[in-house]
Amino acid sequence: MRLLILSDIHANWEALLSLQRAEPKPDAVLFAGDAVGYGPDPANCVRWLRAQATACVRGDCDEAAITGEGLCECEALNEAAHSTLALARTQIAPADAAALSLWPLTETIRLGGATFVIAHATPAHPLDGEADLLMGSDSELLEALGEHHAHADFIVLGHTHLPALRRVYAKLFINPGSLGQPRYGLPDATYAIWDDGQVQIKHLHYDHDATAQRLRLEHLNPEVAEQLTEILEKGIVE
Repeated sequence: MRLLILSDIHANWEALLSLQRAEPKPDAVLFAGDAVGYGPDPANCVRWLRAQATACVRGDCDEAAITGEGLCECEALNEAAHSTLALARTQIAPADAAALSLWPLTETIRLGGATFVIAHATPAHPLDGEADLLMGSDSELLEALGEHHAHADFIVLGHTHLPALRRVYAKLFINPGSLGQPRYGLPDATYAIWDDGQVQIKHLHYDHDATAQRLRLEHLNPEVAEQLTEILEKGIVE
């Protein structure tokens, strides 16, 4: 069984189209949150996830787009986050917004003989935290997992935009990084593939110039559009 694991699309339709070409027929798709925010195409991305994903959870940007609350981002991105989330609210159709609001904060699913727990930040605190959890101690990881998820074989997390794999005892923590706004020092999108228990982080080149051009066409503060373009081009928040 081949599973496609992704997170933090952030309204980047060009990256999602490239992923669809690279991985056309996964057996299932797991999404760890943040379909919207920072990008120009929230509606297309939410619709794709509704049609293609086997399991989705809400991220802090998804929560903020729906409720106006829950956003957990660095101060440098505050204006960019709020302005692009306002854009998302005008673009997403009511049916898609309703579907987005029904995505859970955590999800447990059994596929290919393994149990997966999915959360955006951590299972214990799905919308909280700015630090990279996978850089913490084993005890911190297990505490963030929460007792009610102790049976998990694989824990899928997002939020940091940093791809990582970390084994703690019999559990493998997977952060596929960000498909739509990488922040690991390179502009290539990242995602993960689970293939009969073997996990690999994959890198994907896509036309980030096309995404940047779409950003410039939206009604955004030019400084915000330029900031988001620089992140797409450099793969880092400065």
